[in-house]
Amino acid sequence: MTTTMNTRTEGNFNYVPGSGIYCKDVVPQEDYAIAHAVFLDPPPVARAFDAIKAYLGSIGRPMAALCGSELRIPEALSFDGFGAFNDTWMALLDQYGLRAQGGAGPLGTTTRTNVAPEPGAGRPKEPVFFGFSYTVQGRRPGGRKTFVSSGAGELPGAGRESIIRLGDTSPDGMREKARWVMDSIVGRLPGLGVSVADVTTVNLYCVHPPASYLASEVLAPLGARAGLGVHWYYARPPILEVEFEADLKGTLHDTHL
Repeated sequence: MTTTMNTRTEGNFNYVPGSGIYCKDVVPQEDYAIAHAVFLDPPPVARAFDAIKAYLGSIGRPMAALCGSELRIPEALSFDGFGAFNDTWMALLDQYGLRAQGGAGPLGTTTRTNVAPEPGAGRPKEPVFFGFSYTVQGRRPGGRKTFVSSGAGELPGAGRESIIRLGDTSPDGMREKARWVMDSIVGRLPGLGVSVADVTTVNLYCVHPPASYLASEVLAPLGARAGLGVHWYYARPPILEVEFEADLKGTLHDTHL
């Protein structure tokens, strides 16, 4: 079944609407591909947009080509704290023209992953921009496609009560959390016109070692792409008591700035 998507014409991509904060997934338009960049020294969020705009301009791309955002915050937040953070974030999106009108109001047109590294794992003193995805002209070899997804945690609903296996960080609890997240993000791929064969990067964000469920719940759904392994970030999802987050990408290339 094909997923309904909106078009960001000036950015050369289509996106699955999510909320005013972010979109769920992005795929490029024909003859374009998604590339990815990481800041080796992540700048504060408020200053990062100018750095991203300058980089995109240096390669002949508009700011509207920005289609994925990866943030790092000092600590996981309460639901109220997360809401306040998002208010500031949406104001920045509006400042840089990174929302589009939707039926119920402005919609975010970049995906987002937003996690809190543990001490010793790159914990910032303030929210910073870790990396970003953007569209460029080009295609992957062999007809493979590109895409980027937002991070997803084991939170099917909008409130604390919907957290899967709330408070349970036992191996069985973490296995169920990981299974739900992977089923969710892998299950969205066919609707985007892509598949696990197009995956180039799998990112996990959790502080509980994933060894007991890594093969069965994370690698198995990836089929042959399990050979790529995973990037495990020793970090917490952005909302307190959510324990496991993951995202997927299929990119043309990666750059370190």
